[in-house]
Amino acid sequence: MKIHQVIKLIPVSRLLSSAFTILIGIVLLLSLGMLTRGGFLDNIKGLNPALLSIQAQRYEFKGVVVSVDRVKRRATIKHEKVEGLMDAMTMPFLVKDDNALEEMQPGDQIVALLVSSDDGAQWLEKVVVVAKSQKEDQKEEKKNAEKTDEEDKPFWLMGTPGNQKTPPPSRFDTDPTALYTCPMHLNYRASKPGKCPRCGMELVSAEPGITEEFRLKMEVTPKLPKPGQPVKLNFAVFNPRTGEKVKEFGLMHDRLFHLFLISQDLNDFQHIHPRRLPDGNFEIEAVLNRPGLYKVYTDIYPIEGAPQVLQTNLATAGWKGDLLGGQAALTPDTLMTKTATGVLVTPDNAERIGAVIEALESKPAGAMKVERTLDPAGMVSGKTVTLKYRLMDAQTGQPVLDLIPYLSAWGHMLVLSEDQTSVLHSHPEQQVDLEKEINTQRGGPHVDFDVLFPAPGNYRVWTQFLRGRQAYTVAFDVNIKRLR
Repeated sequence: MKIHQVIKLIPVSRLLSSAFTILIGIVLLLSLGMLTRGGFLDNIKGLNPALLSIQAQRYEFKGVVVSVDRVKRRATIKHEKVEGLMDAMTMPFLVKDDNALEEMQPGDQIVALLVSSDDGAQWLEKVVVVAKSQKEDQKEEKKNAEKTDEEDKPFWLMGTPGNQKTPPPSRFDTDPTALYTCPMHLNYRASKPGKCPRCGMELVSAEPGITEEFRLKMEVTPKLPKPGQPVKLNFAVFNPRTGEKVKEFGLMHDRLFHLFLISQDLNDFQHIHPRRLPDGNFEIEAVLNRPGLYKVYTDIYPIEGAPQVLQTNLATAGWKGDLLGGQAALTPDTLMTKTATGVLVTPDNAERIGAVIEALESKPAGAMKVERTLDPAGMVSGKTVTLKYRLMDAQTGQPVLDLIPYLSAWGHMLVLSEDQTSVLHSHPEQQVDLEKEINTQRGGPHVDFDVLFPAPGNYRVWTQFLRGRQAYTVAFDVNIKRLR
């Protein structure tokens, strides 16, 4: 009765108007197939709820193509400054435009929209090639990239990426723009083919013949290793074009192969160096100290390609396959000083660690305090951040002045995102003199590292030093903000 009275009070014209509007809406929806089977309702059900809340910003983007990996849909671009997001640098980007991905070649000049979502993802869309590459332009581009040495490496390469305004002293003992190098002594460059004056090996082109990522195969014995027990790891690297096994590698920081084993909870960190076998494989025996899933990062330089980090997974016996439950949940450190005790280097583990026994002191050193200073410019993604360390003897409080060169550097830093999707390797701005015997050189107390964090979020930063007869490792957790 009450309903009937309410309806009576509504003018007939309004009822007709509303009914007509509703009818038109239904017709439009039906014409689009949104109310039919497999239409609107099914589409809503199929949507990932997380996608509904993700927002993205778009930025004008200009740059030059360095390499294209069509299998992984990525292009490495040497780009100009992206206003409001990041400085000029070289790094890989996901490309969502199929036609552009097929068209792009190294040396091409492009314009695009760089999309940056709130969850840290980035990709290129609406890519337009505005100028095709010329051979001479490509050579000039590569020469400039070599000339700036570590300045413009992509973040996926082992090395310091960045946009340094003042580059560090050259690591080359000859012309860094020369196009030939020694596969065993990468700091030697020559303008024409020949032999290395240090080791007599034939010089090779410094320009990578293969820009794609190489393939990695790892064999584990036993197949399901137990935590705390030895496991043998055997690695083989394959040419992505021919499928043939790679047997020639370049020397990087005194080693042909750098291996990082890191547990999913980030509490077990190992930086070790497999030995090369006669068949071209690399092998090492390790112990996984934590149960669960490990990430395996390999830092190599196939002579036909470029220095690169290849990665795979390794699980211990009993792992239940819980990818999310075992993931680290980092809390940024508020304590700026930590104490490191060090691992004693012996003749048995020196090669594995990467230390030269003859360069060590006769007696072990004591514990070392490592003080970290925040970058005044702020900890933000998309810009080079300088991580400054001051080293002190834990017992006396005196500055450490007796650091020993470790793998041709005063220290090594590995940076890993909380979800283990982004890995970076950096070395100090202070340089070791590669022409002098390392047992005559000592460093400290200040050691600075330049790091480019690719996205906002939490990261763990491991830094390693050599002193006395010990290898020290200290870890800091940091939070990186989005560049505004």
